[in-house]
Amino acid sequence: MDYIKLQERKIPVIADVDLFIAGGGCAGVGAGIAAARNGIRTLIAERMFCLGGTMTSGLMSKIAILETNHGIGEELIGRLDAYQKTNFLASRHEVPIDPELTKFMLDRMVIEEAGAEVLFGTTITGVIGGGRSIDAVIIDSINGTEAVRANYFADCTGDGQLGFKAGASYTTGNDEGYSSSPTLMFRVANVDIEKLISAMESRPELCASVKTAYSNHRLSPAQNRKNIARDRYAHFADFIPYIRQKVKENPGMFSDWEVEMMQQRGILFMNQPQGSHVLVNCTRIPYFKGNDNRELSRAMLSGRKQVEAVFRFMKFFLPGFERAFIMDTGSMLGIRESRRITGDYIFTEQDVESYRKFDDVIVSNQGGVEIHAVDGKETDIRELGKNDCYHVPYRSIIAKDFDNLFIAGRCFSSSHSALSAARNISYCMALGQAVGNAGALLIHAGKKNVREVDIKALQEKQRTVI
Repeated sequence: MDYIKLQERKIPVIADVDLFIAGGGCAGVGAGIAAARNGIRTLIAERMFCLGGTMTSGLMSKIAILETNHGIGEELIGRLDAYQKTNFLASRHEVPIDPELTKFMLDRMVIEEAGAEVLFGTTITGVIGGGRSIDAVIIDSINGTEAVRANYFADCTGDGQLGFKAGASYTTGNDEGYSSSPTLMFRVANVDIEKLISAMESRPELCASVKTAYSNHRLSPAQNRKNIARDRYAHFADFIPYIRQKVKENPGMFSDWEVEMMQQRGILFMNQPQGSHVLVNCTRIPYFKGNDNRELSRAMLSGRKQVEAVFRFMKFFLPGFERAFIMDTGSMLGIRESRRITGDYIFTEQDVESYRKFDDVIVSNQGGVEIHAVDGKETDIRELGKNDCYHVPYRSIIAKDFDNLFIAGRCFSSSHSALSAARNISYCMALGQAVGNAGALLIHAGKKNVREVDIKALQEKQRTVI
């Protein structure tokens, strides 16, 4: 391999803060709000030009949230409801949101109200430190190369970018290194949903399904109509027998690859707060690892190619979609898993399925294992009982190789299967909330090590999500 040598350079330090947060996605906003509300100097570096990550840039505009989760995720939904004059919070466990409105609301909550500083269009290019301590991060933006010093650092990048660049231990994917297959989300506008529901009631072939689904996703046309009228989650899924029928009736309209792709998961979409929009969640990128820029580039190209084929089928053959159009596609790929930074404790599948409780609990959850198959064709869904829950310990959000590095969101310390249960949006926000609260407790106590936190005091601050 050919190399280029860079001369040693002086890099300006633009900030010295208490907590530096890499990534302003779901975990990052949870961390930023909690930290800044507790009065510590907080700076978030975000590569996109909005906060929210997967739920805004990635268009995963549906939040799964438990009745027992009264944290920042619930606050966000409540404020969106107040703005829209809706009542979607009552739709738990599944709450449709508007990603554009969410961008505005997060700007208010994180920057204007909590007082965290956010640098958009900014990536982490290096880490400076020695031994078990990180001293500064190197960032890159339109300004060029700069540095930020901090007492504590939080990796909320999803991909574990800060930890990776610092040299932290990490794992990827399953035993073969493959992750749950990701999805490129897209939204379709100008849909006559009532026409679709009426057609499904009169034409049983539209409702036939063959794929495994969550129990609360198996909704009749009448239930979907009622849910939409009451600001509740509506779910339309599968259509695989109908896809097969229409492909057979229209030879040559779809390539063999497109037909196979559409049948790997079927067509799956859900309602949005605007009555004529739907969110489509059915593309799949098989054999994905998530640690190579060429792979990511190919994945985005494949995702958009899949979006076009799926939409073409919807527009030609689904009643109510005759005048529909693609509103937008995700600005980022909906990655379910890439690097997982190794913490003091690795959260496991056994912890999930035995409903394990920990003395150093910082978050509780009820999500079961949900592995999107490596080949993109099936989903391993294991629902827990209605009243079952498990804990995630504080030890899983602190990097084992460092004394001042937190990890939250989908790069937190977990196994492949356990992460699949514990990566939903409100859950990542709650993990971030724990980081922000822990960082503030440590700073106010004058502590230098993440392991010195007063766990009882942290649990009191986390009581809304435990």
